[in-house]
Amino acid sequence: MKYFGYLVALMACLFGIQYSVMKFAFPEYLFQLLFAIPLFFILLGFLSIRFVYIKPDVSVAKLMGVKTFKILISLIIILIYVTLIKEQPVSFLFSYLYYFLTYLVFETWMLYTINKKKSTKKDEQH
Repeated sequence: MKYFGYLVALMACLFGIQYSVMKFAFPEYLFQLLFAIPLFFILLGFLSIRFVYIKPDVSVAKLMGVKTFKILISLIIILIYVTLIKEQPVSFLFSYLYYFLTYLVFETWMLYTINKKKSTKKDEQH
């Protein structure tokens, strides 16, 4: 669960930086649901770490399925926000992209680290 701690710290830092910059430099682009974006990625990361990435024998097909599911959920959230809420849609899209790309890099690093540890343990056993 240390990866979840890393994810929470990363999202909290990103939110603090983004909120500070937007509040002082671009206050007209702030929107009410800004805090919900990092919370969504924290929840997504928790579920991914808990149910998918910690298991020792995760197949590539399962990983790709989870990534596809995340992209579809993200598209649905974007469509709902842009069509129904409509508060600063461009700012929301850029903020969402900011967190999505950061989460993607974090997730790739996490998978690399987990797989590297597993392959090292397998090599030591042989």
